[in-house]
Amino acid sequence: MPEAGVSVDADVEVRPGLHACEAVVKVDRPRLWWPVGHGEQALYELRASLEIDGKEIGCRQASVGFRRVQFDQAPHPDRGRYFNLEVNGRKIFVKGSNFVPADMIFARIDRARYETLTNLALESNFNFLRVWGGGLYEADAFYEMCDAKGLLVWQEFIFACSRYPTTDQAFYEDVQREATWNVRRLASHPSLIAWCGNNEIEWGDWDWDYGRTGVIMPDHAFFHITLPRLVAREDPTRYYQPSSPFSPDRMPPNSDHAGDQHPWSIGFFANDFRKYREMTCRFASEGGILGPTSLLTMRACLPEPAQQTVLSFAWQVHDNSVATWTEPSAPDEMIRQWVGKEPRELSIEQFAYWAGLVQGEGLREYVENFRRRMFDSGAAIFWMFNDCWPATRSWTTVDYHLRRTPAFHAVRRAMAPIHLVVAQDAEEIVVFGINDTTAPVAGELAYGVMNLTGGRPYERRERVTLPPDASTRLASFPATAWPRPNESAAFAVLSGTDGRAIARNRLFLPMFREMTWPAPDVDVVVKDGRAAFRSRTFALGVCLDLDGTRTLSDNFFDVFPGEPHVIPWPDPHPPRILFTGNLAVG
Repeated sequence: MPEAGVSVDADVEVRPGLHACEAVVKVDRPRLWWPVGHGEQALYELRASLEIDGKEIGCRQASVGFRRVQFDQAPHPDRGRYFNLEVNGRKIFVKGSNFVPADMIFARIDRARYETLTNLALESNFNFLRVWGGGLYEADAFYEMCDAKGLLVWQEFIFACSRYPTTDQAFYEDVQREATWNVRRLASHPSLIAWCGNNEIEWGDWDWDYGRTGVIMPDHAFFHITLPRLVAREDPTRYYQPSSPFSPDRMPPNSDHAGDQHPWSIGFFANDFRKYREMTCRFASEGGILGPTSLLTMRACLPEPAQQTVLSFAWQVHDNSVATWTEPSAPDEMIRQWVGKEPRELSIEQFAYWAGLVQGEGLREYVENFRRRMFDSGAAIFWMFNDCWPATRSWTTVDYHLRRTPAFHAVRRAMAPIHLVVAQDAEEIVVFGINDTTAPVAGELAYGVMNLTGGRPYERRERVTLPPDASTRLASFPATAWPRPNESAAFAVLSGTDGRAIARNRLFLPMFREMTWPAPDVDVVVKDGRAAFRSRTFALGVCLDLDGTRTLSDNFFDVFPGEPHVIPWPDPHPPRILFTGNLAVG
């Protein structure tokens, strides 16, 4: 181990067949590996070689990191148990998404594709990727990049949403060999923090009639006995749980009060995602809202001019199957419900905007609800990050062609290390300050009520400090100070000593279509490499790009009345506003 200046020689016996030869290297006071945003990603090169009679017959090299990982599942004073990740003794709030195969044709997944995806995860302010059990044991390059970039990895054994015939001896031995190989292959990676037996099979055993017909739970012992024994033998320091979601203490697997959760009561048939605000999940690891891919990807799915309409034959071939589960289609109903638009009458460009605005709002609600509850909640992990084939509509924030979907920036803002959340709590409106960094953040907080037409009928200002690694209740005001929520929004803005906004947010109580929107009045001025957006009235979801190929610092953002929103803009020409969401202008 050159960086640590240590080496060791050990006499070993090489017997016939495959077996372990062990040598122990001790490193005093190593630099620790940390997830992104919490410290450096210190890696050491480990080289092992085997010599027989003075001749080297083989060698291997690997990067390793030193860190201590555990999941705190202590009893919660209210109900159930906590489920919080601790790295090197520090609680880490987990922010991220589900990672699926980057291509349906696995041979096309190359290093460049992994590089782009992991960079987009960092751009999204993630520190975590859940490798979903319906996907792959990914290639070595993926885990190497996560090591180097500080992205935590939850790796599931590749079983999902089915019953597996592990009562068949040949199948049982085959999948056991596969699991053993991959545990040995991946155990050296510091980014890997957990092994999980499968996706949703335990939930299926409890609630989906898996145990009522045919062979009763033919794979239960595989996930509860075989795999934990295997992990204990091959990778004994890592956390293992038999399924996701899973709750200890004989609780239902998807209980909100212990273990991890897949909160799908919103997202398939019910789409009033304001109900996310009430969820108290301990570790939300899968839940989401369907929405459009990038405009370029949508159009590529519809190559013939006659097919470039919502619900054309080509559209349906590339649509998500959830759209056909009910009639009327639940995803289409969500658009009608939220913005009052008839999706089948929209142009492709209009659909990309309006459906993207709605998906982004839903994912923002999901992420912010759990972040404001840290560490009663330990994670905000949504479904899903990337895609495995071209689609017109998907769950992702990065589509198959590695383009940012319209919901990308709403998630990026919701995951920001320093963030504000405005929430209703009984008869109060409360402002929470979230600080994922390792240092306190001080500033001036302005909060209250702003009219959509301009003006602030209720406003307060005070100096505040956001402690590190915490969500802090910064301020509150009575709900009675907000008498007309269909014409206004609750707001909060945190400014630094230079007067610039560090973080800001708003809260709407009605759905968008139920509000009284003024016409937008956005003006853009470019100066000194920055673009300043100003409006006398509230401008919702200002869209600069639908193609998803440009690295923009912001998109689909709001402009508060009378308050500039400034973004870096190196182009001397001002950006063109494609859409705003103010429903007064259609």
